[in-house]
Amino acid sequence: MAIPIPSRQLFINGNWTEPLLKKHIPIINPSTEEIIGDIPAATAEDVDVAVEAARRALTRNKGKDWATASGAVRAKYLRAIAAKRKPELAKLETVDCGKPLKESEADMDDVISCFEYYAELAEGLDAKQKAPISLPLKAFKSHVIKEPIGVVGLIVPWNHPLLMAIWKVAPTLAAGCAAILKPSETCLELGEVCREVDLPVGVLSILPGLGPEAGAPLASHPPC
Repeated sequence: MAIPIPSRQLFINGNWTEPLLKKHIPIINPSTEEIIGDIPAATAEDVDVAVEAARRALTRNKGKDWATASGAVRAKYLRAIAAKRKPELAKLETVDCGKPLKESEADMDDVISCFEYYAELAEGLDAKQKAPISLPLKAFKSHVIKEPIGVVGLIVPWNHPLLMAIWKVAPTLAAGCAAILKPSETCLELGEVCREVDLPVGVLSILPGLGPEAGAPLASHPPC
């Protein structure tokens, strides 16, 4: 299948950013074993930059941040992302993985369904905030407050790249957390989709790279 592979950098803070150490990894089409492009390779230095951007996304604008946005607002973004680029993403997935196009198209349908599912759950969170808990003693009151846990690191495999990424990205964003995704190659296009729907900067960063150089620093990064 002849399809151009977009030239991308790391997706950090809403922008395409060259890796600080300028490392890249070739993309190989499994069906032809040809090198059809390359992707940026993040390192610990890039992980630190992305983590800081995610922290800012959760605390900026005096409360008008991703963590305190309503579930309805977050759902709007999830649905907007789901509506973008199905045919193009399916073709990229096929070239990257070597799977049949029909299977990739089915994966994209599942991606859309996943975003829709978590958009509904995000909307449902609005009705559950500060839910009272019944106690036997009337002198006491207790409430459950559902709050985002902060910055979340996500590492996903290659065999269903975008779908497996969305299994993690969608619930993370729906809950009001910021995410740093270390994915397989074609997931970088998710960054361009986020730009198209004006997802608040820093909410999602995408850092492909090798396990020891990008995955390990992300997994071992101090909690935010």
